[in-house]
Parts: sequence; structure tokens; C-alpha cells
Amino acid sequence: MHTHNNGRSLCQGRGDGHTHTHTHNGADLEPDFTEAIDHQDKEETNALEDVIAGYLFYKTYSLNTGIYRRLQHIDDLSDRHRELVSSLGTIDKIKKAESLVRANQSFLNLLVHASTVNSMPDPADKESGFKEWSKGFFEFRKSAGKSPTSTHYMEKVHSTLKQFVRDWAEEGREEREQTYGPLLAALEDEFAHIEPESRGNVRVLVPGAGLGRLAYEICCRGFSSQGNEFSYFMLFASNFVLNKTSELNEHTIYPFVHQFSNVVRVEDQLRPVTIPDVLPRSLPFGESAEFSMTAGDFIDIYSADDEKDQWDAIVTCFFMDTAKNVLAYLDTMWHAMKPGAVWINLGPLLWHFDNVAGESSIEFTRDEFIDLVKKVGFELDDSQFNENISVSYTANYRSMLQYTYHAFMFVARKPKD
Repeated sequence: MHTHNNGRSLCQGRGDGHTHTHTHNGADLEPDFTEAIDHQDKEETNALEDVIAGYLFYKTYSLNTGIYRRLQHIDDLSDRHRELVSSLGTIDKIKKAESLVRANQSFLNLLVHASTVNSMPDPADKESGFKEWSKGFFEFRKSAGKSPTSTHYMEKVHSTLKQFVRDWAEEGREEREQTYGPLLAALEDEFAHIEPESRGNVRVLVPGAGLGRLAYEICCRGFSSQGNEFSYFMLFASNFVLNKTSELNEHTIYPFVHQFSNVVRVEDQLRPVTIPDVLPRSLPFGESAEFSMTAGDFIDIYSADDEKDQWDAIVTCFFMDTAKNVLAYLDTMWHAMKPGAVWINLGPLLWHFDNVAGESSIEFTRDEFIDLVKKVGFELDDSQFNENISVSYTANYRSMLQYTYHAFMFVARKPKD
């Protein structure tokens, strides 16, 4: 059995105070976000609406700020310069990019519809009235005094397209091996005495699950795995790939079409990426292991009384630095872990709320953080500490600009009673 539980949902740090649960047989992990809209408070409803607007406004924003602006700049050139640029095929490249942005929008429309089926017409059906609905949606936002979306939200959409590459495309395999590989190896080493077909009673929690690939890979190794995510951008995307894909490489996206700098070749910028590289519904131990996702704030959900001493392992990847107060994360993990449970962590310390206006944040060095983990009561295995693992995050491997994190990894345990 596979479940999808929607806890106290958050989006961009907003809570709602409403809890609703969905349980499905088979591999369905579908959250009904329209139900969330019906029941949640105004702030949460607005947050959800803003995310939908971000996805649906992608084409208009990308064309106006990325495509048409560049074509106008070329039009403003002298005749000689414009002729030289045209001879390079640059204008053709930009016009091709325009068509690929439109293709991305068609994909994003399907993605949004997958989580709003009760309130949004099917964009794949030309007779459904989707265009009229979308127009009315933005007219409603305008009448309420809201802008269509914000630059921040559009950056989230662009990032989500690259997250699909990281988690569900063949092109992301190397990055997954860099980051998920060591975590999965450490988890399997910890439970090597249990055969995969018998690991279903071993419960593994993955906070900050993103699009769900790490949690899926854990389940593929026989464990009962639960991913947790609070961002509706990620939740919409994970719902789509986990529940609405039925064929390998079923969908084609163009994640790098917006990148005009540090590009070597035109085909690098315009290259297609197909997803998914595996079928998420195909789980090798589906009869014995459960795969689930929770939507909501990690602290709110897993500090609850019914989560006390429930988890045999917690696996965190690029997660701990998302905390405003990492002590609250540590307390929540301690509460949720069984005595003797293992915690496996990998990531940098890019504190997400560092110098964010209006947000409180406490930042620590790596050494301070390790000391803090020990002071809370966790026991670290020095033999499994790696202070320098070179990893990337949603990288464009063909770009002339590459970012590399020197991440650290450790294995810690909650002492047995």
C-alpha cells in the first residue's frame, strides 16, 4: 500500500493549521490541493494560488523578459550590426527558444492540472475551456489587486524544471550518484543484515524530499520510505511525476532554454531533456515496502505525539541548512527517531534564511554544527565522517560556469535506552 498524507501544509513558510489525509492503494500518492483550498485559511489559500499563478504565467514572463527583449535589442542595432548578428543564426536561435518556452508551458499546464483536477479544466483537451479559465484566473487576481506573479516565483519555476533533470532524467544520473549515492550506500551498510525483501518494517524518513527521487530509491532497496516536503512548487511537481507518468521518457522539457550566458553551443541551450528515466510506479518490493509522501512543515508534522519514536532511520540531503533554527530540526528528529535509530546526512551549509529581510536565522559553521549535534545527544561515527564531498546541485553540465559544493557527510545515532 502506498499513501500520500497531507499534513499542515506550508508554502514559502506559511502554515495553515489544517490537516487532511489521503490513502490510496497501488502507487497513487495523489494530494487533492483543491480540497486544501476549500478548507485552509486565507493566507494559505493565497499562497497556493500564488504558486499556481507562477506556473501558469511562466510563458508570458519568459517571453517578455527573455525572448522579446532580446529580439528588440537586435532590432535596435544598426543595419550592419543587425545583418552580422542575423548571419550567425542568433535570431533563429532566439525564435527557436520562443517555441521551446511554449512547449515548457504546455508541460507545466499538465503539471498544475494534475493537482487541481477539481477546479481547473484539462489543458490537454482543446474543448475544455482551459484558455478561458486561465484568462479568468489572472483577471481575478488583477481585480483583487494582485500582480500576475513575481520574479521570485518565476525563479522557482525555472528551478523546478532543472529539478526534474536532477531527479528524474538520465542526464541527472551523475549528480544523483554524487549526492544520493553515498547516502544510499551508508543506509544499505547499516541494514546489510536484513535482506531487501524483508526490509519493509524498516521505516526511513526523508525530510526535504523535493521531487521524491531519493525517497523512491530508498524504497527500491526494500525499505518503507516516506518523503516530506513543504513547498507547493515541489509538491505539484512530485505529484505529477510520481502519479501521472506511465511511460519512460514520456515528457520532454527544455530546462536550459533561459540560459543565454556561458553557453558553448546553440544546441546546448536548446537541448531537450526527457523524463522520467524510470517509472516511479514500478517498485521492486511493492508488496512489502510502503512509499509515501507528506505535504507540510517538517517540525509541525514530526514533532506531533503520534510521531514519537516512529522512525528507524532519517536521511537528510541538502536539508539541514533550510532551517531558520536548526536546533528545532534536531529536536524534531530526536523526537521522531526510535532509540538506536540512525541519521545519515549529506550537504553544505548554505543557510537559506541568512540575511533574508524579516526572517530570523541562526547560522553555524560546520564544526559548530557538528558540536551541536553531539550536544543534543547524537552519537557520531568518526569512521563514517567525510568532510569534503564535491557535489553539484541542479547543474547544467554543459555550461561554462559550474558551481561545486564541498559538502560533508556523517552518520549519527540516537542512543538506545
